[in-house]
Amino acid sequence: MKKVFLKIKGGYEKLYWIKKCKEKGKCRVHFTTLLKGSKYIHVKGDISLGENSKLLCWDEYTSGQKEQKLFPCIEIGDKFRATRNLTIQCANKVVIGKNVLLASDVFIIDYNHGLSPLSDNYLDEPLQTGEVCIGDGVWIGNNVVILPNTHIGRKSIIGAGSVVTKDIDEYCIAVGNPAKVLKKWDFDSNEWKSVMR
Repeated sequence: MKKVFLKIKGGYEKLYWIKKCKEKGKCRVHFTTLLKGSKYIHVKGDISLGENSKLLCWDEYTSGQKEQKLFPCIEIGDKFRATRNLTIQCANKVVIGKNVLLASDVFIIDYNHGLSPLSDNYLDEPLQTGEVCIGDGVWIGNNVVILPNTHIGRKSIIGAGSVVTKDIDEYCIAVGNPAKVLKKWDFDSNEWKSVMR
């Protein structure tokens, strides 16, 4: 198994990163997981990454003839669980709290290409970086996309197939494209209550 693991691109980098993770807690990482820029990925405790997960940190980007220096950072809290096919693309900052559960095929990105139609190609424009913050105890459903400059508050649930384009308050259930809050936890009655539209 170890020989197969090392033949995968970045195998040695991954082994070193997993060793560092295990010093802080349990670290279960499927051998198909791909890491880029592991020195920018920081884990605080017990994590589990399912098969075909990708944590990708970009510290430079060339647009046209210009090179852009980037300062990526992914922070993952204790007791984090990602089922499979998680992709995180980071050029600035992605912070994930503790006790976060991600279902399959979740995509998180903290940057976008420039939006000026005056360039020949959008690839020629510098990246526009932002941040993504996922609070403690959040549950994210299958096939969710989380875009730059968004914050998901603690204990919220993002329904399957949703696209998060703006902040979601804590203790909410949000669904759709773009994701909108449908319910909020009521602490007086101890139940989810529909939000008036």
